[in-house]
Amino acid sequence: MSKTTSNKEKINELFKAEATDWLEPEDGEGRQWLSYSKPEESPVLPEPEPPVEEELKAYWRNLRAFFQSGKGGNMPYEPEVLQTYPALLAPYWGGDFTQRDYPCWLNDRPTGEKGFFTLPDFLTYYVAQFAPEEGKARILKDNLIRLENIIREKLGLVDEPFKAYPVMEEALQELKAQLAISGEEAKQFSEEIKGFLRKVPKEGVLIPFSPNAALHMLSIMIGRQLKQSRQTVKDQINQLSHQLQDIIQVEQEKTSEAHSPEHLQSSLEFADSFLNFDELSSLLPSGASQAIPEERYQRIDSVLKTLEKADELLFNQEALVCLEQQGRSATEIDWKHSFPFFSIQETESGRLSQIATNAFEEVMKKAADLFAAIRIGKIEAENNYSSEWHAEFFKHFDWHHFNEQEMQACSPVLLVAEWQQIKTKELDDFSRLLASNRPIKFLIEQLGCETNISEEVVFRQEPGALAVAHRNTFVLQGAVVEPAYLNGGFMRGLRASSPALFYLLSPLAGQGHSPSTDLWASAAVEGREFPGFIFDSRQGPKWGNRFDIQNNPATDNDWPEHQLPIRQKGKETTLTIPFTFADFAAQDRRFANYFQLVPACFWSEDLIPLADYLKGNGEDVLTKVPFIWLINKENTLERAAVAWPLVQICQERLDFWHYLQENAGVHSYHVEKATEQLRQELEEDMQQKLSSMEASFKKDLAEAKEASARQAMEQLAAVLLDLDTDAILTDSPVSKSADAPTPKVEVEVEQPGSVTKVEPPAEKQEEEVLSLGEAWIDTPLCTSCNECIDTNSKVFQYNAEKQAFVADPAGGPFADIVKAAENCPVRIIHPGAPHNPDEPNLEEWVKRAEPFQ
Repeated sequence: MSKTTSNKEKINELFKAEATDWLEPEDGEGRQWLSYSKPEESPVLPEPEPPVEEELKAYWRNLRAFFQSGKGGNMPYEPEVLQTYPALLAPYWGGDFTQRDYPCWLNDRPTGEKGFFTLPDFLTYYVAQFAPEEGKARILKDNLIRLENIIREKLGLVDEPFKAYPVMEEALQELKAQLAISGEEAKQFSEEIKGFLRKVPKEGVLIPFSPNAALHMLSIMIGRQLKQSRQTVKDQINQLSHQLQDIIQVEQEKTSEAHSPEHLQSSLEFADSFLNFDELSSLLPSGASQAIPEERYQRIDSVLKTLEKADELLFNQEALVCLEQQGRSATEIDWKHSFPFFSIQETESGRLSQIATNAFEEVMKKAADLFAAIRIGKIEAENNYSSEWHAEFFKHFDWHHFNEQEMQACSPVLLVAEWQQIKTKELDDFSRLLASNRPIKFLIEQLGCETNISEEVVFRQEPGALAVAHRNTFVLQGAVVEPAYLNGGFMRGLRASSPALFYLLSPLAGQGHSPSTDLWASAAVEGREFPGFIFDSRQGPKWGNRFDIQNNPATDNDWPEHQLPIRQKGKETTLTIPFTFADFAAQDRRFANYFQLVPACFWSEDLIPLADYLKGNGEDVLTKVPFIWLINKENTLERAAVAWPLVQICQERLDFWHYLQENAGVHSYHVEKATEQLRQELEEDMQQKLSSMEASFKKDLAEAKEASARQAMEQLAAVLLDLDTDAILTDSPVSKSADAPTPKVEVEVEQPGSVTKVEPPAEKQEEEVLSLGEAWIDTPLCTSCNECIDTNSKVFQYNAEKQAFVADPAGGPFADIVKAAENCPVRIIHPGAPHNPDEPNLEEWVKRAEPFQ
């Protein structure tokens, strides 16, 4: 039994959904993982003196040589201890990391409405069931965190499931002793404990964190499912047996032997004192009913005999586990003690797939005999059996014909192996087994991360992607640190009538050089080393609907990003840091040769963040060297250059993440291409409409100018000729235009006998201003920036599409219209002519309006 560190302090955890005030992830979909408590002192960004130019050039020659070759890394280590830490993980180096999702509660009985809880959720839920009122059970509610810590300490030295109810009882009594309350409060708390325990389910186990936690979860869920599904089959068999026995009994009553005095006396023994069975036998008619065909009688009798062997054929069959004799699961797990209801079959390396196939066929053959008998019995009970059709069907009846309920009642075959073993020794057999569509379940472990950096092999073989290629295989990929996620995935995979691959990252003690295995595994998910996903073909025919990647952090982004508080030049500020695969690898000494600390005096614009380097194309980053942020023991930020071989691994991990994103419908190439094409079509259509509108407007404007000039001349002529202006205007077609303004003509007429003095017509500039018409806006081009609305909301307003138009040209001074035109970012406001000729400084505003007319 492995031991885990005891007396863990209660700290705000890393990679949890409870974000605190130090590192806050950016908004985005996906599970939030990274959150830290704020450190006592923010790390410092150094301010070095610039080096001599020759020293800078010499250093960068060596740095670029390191980058290309991956040789000469200088990540500092003491024996087995890192001296610099990834900036986002540094707060937990040297301290305890509490995995808050463990221990988790799992129902081990096919009863109850709830099947899974994390410990905090379990306590909160059942306290609320007992005391939903706010003021009730105050003492217990105020000490739930303390109760949680007591339970954690009790399970801190074990890695196997424990019955939950006794642990709860002991923890509550220990909590009562710690509180040391007396008097009425002690009585009140005792009542609260009793009420809480009445609500807590008697069934269920607590599973602590360990590398085998997922296996314990899976075995408990298999046992629970078998109990539930087999009970349904048992009930069917009992009911069907009685129905078929009644049919047989009725047929037996029709025989001549059933009318004999002896048979009557045995059947009616209670009437022996007042009946003469010899006479009664002679009075009964013989052959009054037609007996069923002998073939049917034999068929029903055969079904009954098969149903009697149900225990042998199904119910006594244990779940079967296939293991490699020398694998971790066979050598490090006490199967007989921890999994007593599992039948273990060990085999030599390279034969797991074949052994699992043979075991599956044997299990299913027995089950097929029983389920065929049940189906035939149901048909016979309704007297609907047709030899012509049913005989041929049941002659070939096997597991391919099982329905979902029948398949779930069968003993599952579970193949447990390490991915390295499958990949190197039986990859072809493994693939053929998936392609056969046999509903075998696979628990494949990835022990640690692959550290082999090869110039020939860059892309990893991904078992999850391989299983997806078989299309009908259910796939769950995740880390053991995610029990809630695994619980849901296990449940769906066990119910699937198809192969199910559970590919799990299982951290081992001493993995890398992280201070705890759960911290290491959590960082692996954060850095895209082991992204989680579910593929379920039962979700529908659409491929994208079958994928689910929402359990990962920042599902829309390449890498999760976090804001790190730092001190720079004596002031508090923040630094945006993406958590990449290289950040994950920096906690592992096996990658040490691929990092080189760059002294601050040699930092330059050519040293760029790794995430930016991966986004650039070849020409953009040709002269650049990527880096990640580290923190040393002096709480000073450092930059570590990342060598090209490790950059390739980062790119490979990012490529696999993009594969998952696109399959899940995130940043889909085809969707983005179709969206861009639609955008271009809309822009072209809009441009055509604008061109048409502009041409129409210019035509209308020219006609308005011509009409205005004609009207002005007619009015002038009428004055000069002393004619009736109103009559001319009435007959003039131009006067009927509401848009044509009437120019003011000043006429001075002297008394008879004097010379008539006529003022000359308006100057050319005034005519041009007059001909501009009213203010208007190219509304379809509006960007809704609010500039015009903020200037004068009476003149300008938004339409239903929130695009501006001129609601009332006279709603404000001409100056406001000109200001709005000057402030408009897309220059679509045309001021037109002023309405008030007496407006102050009008000449200046008219001049400023000219560029926008």
